[in-house]
Amino acid sequence: MFKLYNRPLGAAFRLVEILITVSGFMALYSYMYGSGALDIAALPVQYKALLGFEVGFWVALSGIFKLYKSMRTVRFVDEMMDVVYATAICLAAASIPAIIYRESQLSARFIASFWVFQTGALVLFRLGLRAFLKYIRMRGYNYKQVLIVGQNRRVDELVDKIEESPEFGLRILGYVDPDHAKNTNFHISGYDFLGGLENMERIVREKVVDEVFVFLPIKSYYDEIERILNLCENVGVEVEISTDLFVRKVAKSTISSFDDITVISLYSSPRMDWRLVVKRAIDICVSAVMLAVLSPALAAAAVAVKATSAGPAIFRQKRKGYNGRLFDCLKFRTMVVGAEGMKKELMALNEMDGPVFKIKDDPRITSVGRILRKTSIDELPQLINVLMGEMSLVGPRPPLPDEVVEYELPCLRRLSMKPGLTCLWQVSGRNNVQFDEWMELDRDYIDHWSLWLDFKILLKTIPVVLRCTGA
Repeated sequence: MFKLYNRPLGAAFRLVEILITVSGFMALYSYMYGSGALDIAALPVQYKALLGFEVGFWVALSGIFKLYKSMRTVRFVDEMMDVVYATAICLAAASIPAIIYRESQLSARFIASFWVFQTGALVLFRLGLRAFLKYIRMRGYNYKQVLIVGQNRRVDELVDKIEESPEFGLRILGYVDPDHAKNTNFHISGYDFLGGLENMERIVREKVVDEVFVFLPIKSYYDEIERILNLCENVGVEVEISTDLFVRKVAKSTISSFDDITVISLYSSPRMDWRLVVKRAIDICVSAVMLAVLSPALAAAAVAVKATSAGPAIFRQKRKGYNGRLFDCLKFRTMVVGAEGMKKELMALNEMDGPVFKIKDDPRITSVGRILRKTSIDELPQLINVLMGEMSLVGPRPPLPDEVVEYELPCLRRLSMKPGLTCLWQVSGRNNVQFDEWMELDRDYIDHWSLWLDFKILLKTIPVVLRCTGA
């Protein structure tokens, strides 16, 4: 819950702090002893030993002190004291083997000065990191929208912590409560009251909900909590509860904490960890390279669209993304201008079941558009959506808002991962796959997601596109 340091970021921060330690050690030695060159090999053996053991002990002690765990909900003064204790113990332990070797005197003044420098530098680094994360979160980046269920003292404690700590990156969407009329004296009452428990389904359908915090008394609302968990499990929204664990069919669970409040997190879609960081890094690198390499083809396609029919080369269409976020999905325009308004007249020709509209020989498609669709070139502008973080290379295809309105609850879970350029549906025949099977493929992708699965889907996409399968 509320992770700041996942494994890859923790490793990166550890490396940065080691570099701070080593560079500070060399700079201090150069300053105190007048050595111009910052050369570790030129250090006396005691100082080499001191630096080597210092780095080794720091790696070990930083793990013991959990200096790279999630720090969102830890007070900075507590983090700072952990750094002070760790550097003191670390340097004291590192000095022992260095002192044993008595070829020349190891300066106590140097050791004390280095401890002050190292501690100060690491504290400033972490303070700067917190300030940076607070800055970007206060400007609307890297935040989560949370829905709170219930009104009580524990909810007010949670609200107070969220308000006092913008660095948590949390926004309270509002709250639902079965006894709203009786509970008007709590702090949470100052936020939007979105209705009773019977409104939960409507809220998760219509609002952007990243997490749901459940603070209802389990003894009185056991059945209601079960229904909330079932709803969120189906939709793919993460749940935080401060009570006993509910065993779900799909949802996984972890124990975590919000300051002094212990909760059980239930989730039925991949949580943020090093694999999703790698997935995003791959998205950025691959989309940037492909946009650069394919720029002549993209330009040629744009010219062809403009030259053969009236209207813009790029078609922007509102689509639903991660947890229902709206974004402009980009495509080369393949239909005549005003094609959306003609959809009702053609509804009887729809060849797909469910709330999806597709016609094999759609009369609205232009001659160039037919070629672009057949070769999937029309989808290439979505590489920009991938680069911007609105989409991923692999993931469920982004649906239209009016399609989502008609979804059954289990279908909504496909929104719990970023939409993608390609997916299991794309490599399984696309338009030849009926709606229910399509939804099942998306849920299967989410349940079994891995980087290896993404890689296999990308590989399978190449021959599918070349053969124009299902286009």
